[in-house]
Amino acid sequence: MEPHPSHIASGQRGSLARATAAILSAILVALLSLAAGCGKSPEEQRAIAKAEKARTTGVLAVKSNLATAAITATLLPSGAETAPAPATGTLEKPLSGLAPGKYAVTARADGWPEASGQAEITAGQTAELELNFKSGSLRLESEPVGVTVKLGATVLGKTPLTIPMLPPGECALTLEQPGWPAIALRTTIAEGQEAVATARLPHGKLSVESFPTGAAVLIGGKSFGQTPLVWERMPAGTKKLTLQAKDFPPLEITVQVDDRSDVKVAPELGAAFPLLNGAAVLKDVWVPDDPNRLTASFEITGRFAPKNGIVKNLKRQRLHENWLPKRYRYSGTVKAYDPKSGEIEFNEEVGELSRFRIVATPTPAALAALNLDEKTAKGVTLAFYGLLTGVEEPRWPARAITFELTSAEPLRGDAP
Repeated sequence: MEPHPSHIASGQRGSLARATAAILSAILVALLSLAAGCGKSPEEQRAIAKAEKARTTGVLAVKSNLATAAITATLLPSGAETAPAPATGTLEKPLSGLAPGKYAVTARADGWPEASGQAEITAGQTAELELNFKSGSLRLESEPVGVTVKLGATVLGKTPLTIPMLPPGECALTLEQPGWPAIALRTTIAEGQEAVATARLPHGKLSVESFPTGAAVLIGGKSFGQTPLVWERMPAGTKKLTLQAKDFPPLEITVQVDDRSDVKVAPELGAAFPLLNGAAVLKDVWVPDDPNRLTASFEITGRFAPKNGIVKNLKRQRLHENWLPKRYRYSGTVKAYDPKSGEIEFNEEVGELSRFRIVATPTPAALAALNLDEKTAKGVTLAFYGLLTGVEEPRWPARAITFELTSAEPLRGDAP
């Protein structure tokens, strides 16, 4: 029996009504959801987005025996999909927002071979992975102690030092100490074992005295105290020392300190005074034998006047301005010694303009130390530094100009 056409029309109308109701319901739900979203604050919307991200991505927490390690996680491709850029971070903060899948994870640290592994990331979960660097230990001592030890740019501490973790194999450490050049130390580290090493920074002993004592000693502009001074551990190398004392010009000396050496220096502070060059003095103040060019009359009776009243060839004012009274050093052969006056006369010298001689009057302490004898002093070579207080032209029949060096002190060694 065939259905009546009216019955078919009635059924179609019911299906259409039900479909229309479902569509209207979906539209209503969507509108309500949209309306609900529009009502959220920016903070609430961000919270919703964050929760959604946490639900669809995973987190990777990596542990390691080296706290300074940097972590890189790379998603392994599964098919033709393009993998995202690797995620990077440190041990302090887990890597978050990782797409689900299998990752190749690498830990890196300066001076260490990298450690690697794999981790499976699941959405909404935290995966944990432990990556430990293979290592050995080192017990390091040094001479002197207190040396800073570095592995690459990382400061490990100061000696004596036990380093619990070092990469296996050839290990290059840098040792640093103020005053020394950086020292490279190479040693071999075995996995799970302790190596022992002693590093020596090249140094020697340096003793500095001076005559007289009490001079300040400076190296590189820094004062280290007064003489006598001793450095038990002076870095090896060439050292430039400056000695400073009252009434003396600064004296600079160069000292070579080798490893394990014992160097002693005892410089004469008087060696810093300029050398008395009689010929140069005369050339500077000389007036030729010409009545029209003789020295001015006020130089005969004024404060520039000579002790013996004789002015013939010397420009007395210029002599005082440029040469008197100043300290000089002098070395020569003794011609005569007068025990009564304490004067020591040296052999005459012949200059371009005139003959001249040096007469030195040592201090009482210097004479006592020299212990000169009138007979045996002749022919002895002596070196002094003292105050040039006079340059006297000769009376007839003497022909040599006299340079007077007073308050003279002996130089014990060869002056530079």
